[in-house]
Amino acid sequence: MSSFAGAQVDSIPPVVAFTGSTAAYRVSPDSLDAAVDYQARDSMDVDLVNQRIHLYGAARVNYQQISLEADYITLDYGTNVVRAEPYPDSAGVLVGDPLFSDGGQEFTAKSLEYNFKSKKGIVRETVTTQDEIFIRGGKSKFVSGAIQSNDSTRSDVIYTEGAIFTSCSLEHPHFGVRTQRAKIVPNKLAIIGPSNLEIMGVPTPLWLPFGFFPLKSGRSSGLLFPSDYQYSPQWGFGFQGIGWFFPLGEHVNLTATGDIYLNGTYTINLASSYRRRYKYSGNASFSYRRLRDETPISEGLEEDISKGISINWTHRQDPRAHPTFTFGGSINFQTDLVDQRFINTYDAASKNVIRSSMNLTKTFPKLKSTLTAGLNHSQNNQTREISVNFPDARFQTQTIYPLRNLPGSQRKWYKKLAVRYGNQLRTEFEGLDTSFFTAQTLTNARYGFQQDASASLSLNVLKYFNVSPSMNYSEVYYGKTLDYFLDTTTIRTTEALDEDGNPFLDTTDFATIEELLNPGLASFRNFSAAVSVSTQLFGKILFGRRRGIFGLKGLRHVLKPSASLSYQPDNRDATDFISGLPYFISQAQIDPERGDAERFVTPFAGQLFGQPTRTEGNLGINYSLSNLFEAKVYSRKDSTDKIVKLFQNIGVSGRYQLSADSLQWSPISVNGSTRFFKGLSQVSLRAQFDPYISTYNERTRQVSRVDRTTLSERGVPVQLSSFNGTISTNLTVAKFRELFQGQEEEFVTDVAEERRKRREEEATLFEETDILSLFENFSIRHTLNFRLDREIATSEVPGARDTLRFNTTANSIELRGALNLTENWSVNIGQIGYDFTSKRITYPYLSFARDLHCWEMRFSWAPQVNTYQFSIAVKPGVFDFLEVPVNQNRYDGQRQFGR
Repeated sequence: MSSFAGAQVDSIPPVVAFTGSTAAYRVSPDSLDAAVDYQARDSMDVDLVNQRIHLYGAARVNYQQISLEADYITLDYGTNVVRAEPYPDSAGVLVGDPLFSDGGQEFTAKSLEYNFKSKKGIVRETVTTQDEIFIRGGKSKFVSGAIQSNDSTRSDVIYTEGAIFTSCSLEHPHFGVRTQRAKIVPNKLAIIGPSNLEIMGVPTPLWLPFGFFPLKSGRSSGLLFPSDYQYSPQWGFGFQGIGWFFPLGEHVNLTATGDIYLNGTYTINLASSYRRRYKYSGNASFSYRRLRDETPISEGLEEDISKGISINWTHRQDPRAHPTFTFGGSINFQTDLVDQRFINTYDAASKNVIRSSMNLTKTFPKLKSTLTAGLNHSQNNQTREISVNFPDARFQTQTIYPLRNLPGSQRKWYKKLAVRYGNQLRTEFEGLDTSFFTAQTLTNARYGFQQDASASLSLNVLKYFNVSPSMNYSEVYYGKTLDYFLDTTTIRTTEALDEDGNPFLDTTDFATIEELLNPGLASFRNFSAAVSVSTQLFGKILFGRRRGIFGLKGLRHVLKPSASLSYQPDNRDATDFISGLPYFISQAQIDPERGDAERFVTPFAGQLFGQPTRTEGNLGINYSLSNLFEAKVYSRKDSTDKIVKLFQNIGVSGRYQLSADSLQWSPISVNGSTRFFKGLSQVSLRAQFDPYISTYNERTRQVSRVDRTTLSERGVPVQLSSFNGTISTNLTVAKFRELFQGQEEEFVTDVAEERRKRREEEATLFEETDILSLFENFSIRHTLNFRLDREIATSEVPGARDTLRFNTTANSIELRGALNLTENWSVNIGQIGYDFTSKRITYPYLSFARDLHCWEMRFSWAPQVNTYQFSIAVKPGVFDFLEVPVNQNRYDGQRQFGR
């Protein structure tokens, strides 16, 4: 590396003795303020006559904060001018375009000439990159530090002609805004004169008299161009996403946009995002949508206007913000199905239920308890019903051992006494989305309070048995209860036959029992006690050979039996001591003529925390048997033994009622589940067997169990009353390979590392080595739900017998995935399937995309709702408002279906 100070003297000074100081030398007033450092990779040529230095190959010149790089640089130290341009390589191709940098502001050019003294230069074919914008200019004048940016820094200015502003990185960009004159302040602003849009080098009729391009990264207020242009036969021409961006302080942004159509349909959107580092973050949005529809009628056009709002809020608290307090969740709410009407996406169309949950949690370490309070919301888009629970608060203690601190060994049985307490307060509002914000919703609101306490012990008896006595007590308070009355104005119409056998309608009056929700504090209580005993039994069979029989080396059976004796007091005649209401009311008491004395209603029916269960001194034994079957299999691949679960769980459970005088045995429930083909298929089976027979009651028109055993009536201990099962299969190419190539299932130990690997795999184009590689991201799901029910024969058909009827409740197959045909072509199947039960195609959603470098072509189609979207648009960025869209929304598609 060499340097020079650019000094030039008027005449040769007389020779003087060196005194040890440079102050004796006179410096030319035209000299530079600092030394100029220069270097080159290949060679340097110093021309003393013309006062020039020629640098070849990866040349670099540094002066103060200015840096210049090129393959050929000429330093004229007589005039303080530097010239840079590319240089031909061995093949004659020009390489090494000049790169000029000034305090972090840089640009490239084909040739450059710069004066260190005047800080001005001339550049040709400049390329400046500012965030996402590429500025390509013709001949330009460059002035270093021309304007004052702030108190401490100055900014450069480039005056250029024939410039084009684009987000395309190619030397000949696919599109851009072409202008003849422009003033550019790097990292600040670009001001352009008359300009027009240019696509593929062809000027378009779209002209602008002047323009401003903000080049500063960060947040700043500004206009948001429309994100989409549309035409709807019903809504007319329109554009979406036009608005303004507002930065509100350091931590909050606000975006106000609108979707406007010429026939009067519009949407107003407000969206805000906020973030406080190490504290919290979130976003909120509000939309008001107005839909105007014109339907042709005989007299002209009928106008229909529907309105609705949607509210969304998501708040996330940083885990480091507070050790004992958290607040967060999401709120999603809409009225009149506005998202389904306006938003043309698969997610909006297929979402049947909208849920919200926003909660705060406070932990009290000293009290060993937690308080959770918040809002929960559920909205069904099919029934249009809304349910909101607010406030919804719960206080729960941890398991407390009150006797653990007493003196003595910690193994003492009384030190294992565990106590828990909890309570919950809830208010529920219900109504339709069209009338939710009315006084009727407030009138029909329900609210209640529940508290419960439990105590339990866990004892080890005779080494192999676990004995656990427990007690539970709960109280429920409601602010409203049901009042039952007899309605005598009901009219019933039945079909009958006259004397000649001709059918006619017979209309009669009869009374029905109705209910009315009345305010007033009322409560009920529950108490139960139980003692349970459990243990484990192990059995195994080993086969003597080293490799077993056909690879099977042994079987293992784990049996976990448990039994509990439980008791509940008789509450048939219980009465609330606050309101005086009985827990249960006989129908015969309400309707003495037609009421069934054996059927009861309760004032607490349909409430938030349930209703009391009518028991007559319930004393019984609950039993259960849990079974696990495993096999030890020899693996020839690695000569090791492996454990295979044949059945993950087979459970048998039931109850014997000691206090009952009849029907003491409850139905026996049997359930089990297992997996096949390394988890590809999962089977769940549930069955119910009844030791008693069931008959049809002609008077009540209901099927009920009677005190006659199947053993005495039909010679079998039990009979099957119901059987249902689920078979689900999720097949992917990766699992298919594992199944047939014998790959072992991977267990994830580091979740963060596994997610990082998956992101890298998704970002890398899969090397297509076989036909399966194309479908690597596809999955096929099949679900089969079936049910077998016993239908009880009636006496209306002589000689009829019970029958078992098989029903398929669900049988569907679904395909989804993405297919990368080439590096630029991709096809996505959002979902397509077939429901064999209803014999129809389930919501298909197909799309494809073509990468056109700086442009992108997309097409999506949802044939079930007759919608499609096609667009050729600039990729997301500064110029993404350049778009050619053709689409049909759900509203127009449904109208065409209606025709």
